[in-house]
Amino acid sequence: MPNTDLVLKMYEYFNAGDLERVRTELFAEDITWRMPGHHPLSGEHAGADQVMAFFGALSKAGIQVDNVHFGELENGIVIERHMGHAAIGGDHFDFPTATSYEIEDGRLKRVQVHTADQHNVDRYMWTVFGLKPIGERLVD
Repeated sequence: MPNTDLVLKMYEYFNAGDLERVRTELFAEDITWRMPGHHPLSGEHAGADQVMAFFGALSKAGIQVDNVHFGELENGIVIERHMGHAAIGGDHFDFPTATSYEIEDGRLKRVQVHTADQHNVDRYMWTVFGLKPIGERLVD
């Protein structure tokens, strides 16, 4: 399967809610998924279990994606560009984003999200995934 088709298949399964097929058919067991920023979903998610947990949280963020374009570089890395949209109350958010996908042995191995407006993403994510009250955060 061409590398671009592998990424398209991930989108197809994700949009159908079939996350188990994403995990078992498309992810390397030691996949890493890096999300930039200073918000609760940012950081490096290592291993299929952590990436699946990240996907579960991301699906709750309420971001709609359109204007999606794919291309494959000469070294096999797939680049995907899209526009994310979300709203909270009267605030509308746009997230111009690109993602690079490294494939190894027919599986997604290393993924890096590249965000054009990181401050806006951080502000949105902190609004959606706010901290618990201080008393609850300090409980062991």
